[in-house]
Amino acid sequence: MDEAARTEYWASLALRHCRGLGARSCARLLRAFGSAYQALQARQRWREAGLNQRQAAEMATGSWRTTARPEWDQARRLNVGILLWTNPCYPQRLRELPDAPALLYCRGDASLLRSPAFAIVGSRRATDQGLAVAAYMARCLAACGIAVVSGMAQGIDSVAHEAALARIGRSIGVLGAGIDRVYPRSGEKLFRSMGESGLLLSEFPPGAPPLAEHFPIRNRIISGLALGVLVVEAASRSGSLITARLALEQNRDVYAVPGPALDSHCLGCQDLVRQGARPVFSAEDVLRDLAEQLRPFGISEASLPDAEKALYPPVPATRKERKARTGALGECVAKNSPATPPCSECVCGEAESLVPADQGERLLHCLRERGPMQADALALALAMPAHELNALLIGLEMLDRVRRLPGARYEVTAT
Repeated sequence: MDEAARTEYWASLALRHCRGLGARSCARLLRAFGSAYQALQARQRWREAGLNQRQAAEMATGSWRTTARPEWDQARRLNVGILLWTNPCYPQRLRELPDAPALLYCRGDASLLRSPAFAIVGSRRATDQGLAVAAYMARCLAACGIAVVSGMAQGIDSVAHEAALARIGRSIGVLGAGIDRVYPRSGEKLFRSMGESGLLLSEFPPGAPPLAEHFPIRNRIISGLALGVLVVEAASRSGSLITARLALEQNRDVYAVPGPALDSHCLGCQDLVRQGARPVFSAEDVLRDLAEQLRPFGISEASLPDAEKALYPPVPATRKERKARTGALGECVAKNSPATPPCSECVCGEAESLVPADQGERLLHCLRERGPMQADALALALAMPAHELNALLIGLEMLDRVRRLPGARYEVTAT
């Protein structure tokens, strides 16, 4: 980076590490003043961006330096790209989000950010049929020149990345950990391949561990990069449905593979279709539906090579994956018949991991006392870092304890 880029990077870290500033507040400042550096220089005018004096005063204390400096030092030691808001390569679709990240770390081919993108997400404990459908969709769309975006998790995500990687459009992986952290460990080969032939992105500091609260937060980037989001398999109230909800809020098209009737792995997808998501049965369905948005890139149904249309054969589970499906939380997947919904442990386990009991009760008490609140205001009231609050809110939403309202405002649901 040249001197100007280093200055902007340091200013971006200042915004990200300032207590009381979440991604939404940072994005407001970037839009209002054009860059992170200009936002810092105009601290006395933050009210013009909808912020308050308390937030500006917190920035003036310089407390943000305590955590910003280690991130700066870690990034300098790594050979990775840093994509700043002011960089012309920053994706316009992502820039338009009300909570767009101030910066992204990247590894791989950044030119993929200029391609049209489409997200494919779904269950970590997918069925063989779900894996086969995800691979088929990713392979076909990438063969047309569309970058397939997903979250590098086991199951649907990994199969989508692998199927797309060797095609024209290739693949973009959005991490829930630092750009230098391989997670899950079983995905080390895919991680290397994505860094060499695809693109890896992370908004988290280098070295950041794969904490449970990171994964729901990164989902807004997956959907934000994409023209649309396809959910292949999802149980009721799964994390993939949060991605679909974020896509709708971002004015993205949402698609779902309905799956067999009464199949517990597909109940979330079937709910999406009932709520207006477009049912998908082939890659041509997506290409046809996105025709207007793909036309500027010269992509249409005719772009799909005949050789790519054949469905992948069912993807066999590895021994480790089979064991995972019949042990611990996976046990309920094996014992439930297609007509039986997943057990409560399976439905709520992921959400409960995001909601420490004491923090959840504090947040609910605050909302009951004050009524609906915007996320950044809630972070200030609870003296809680914005990233921790976002994960907590998503977990409570999955547990149906809070409801998200327009403008990133939240209220307690009726009990």
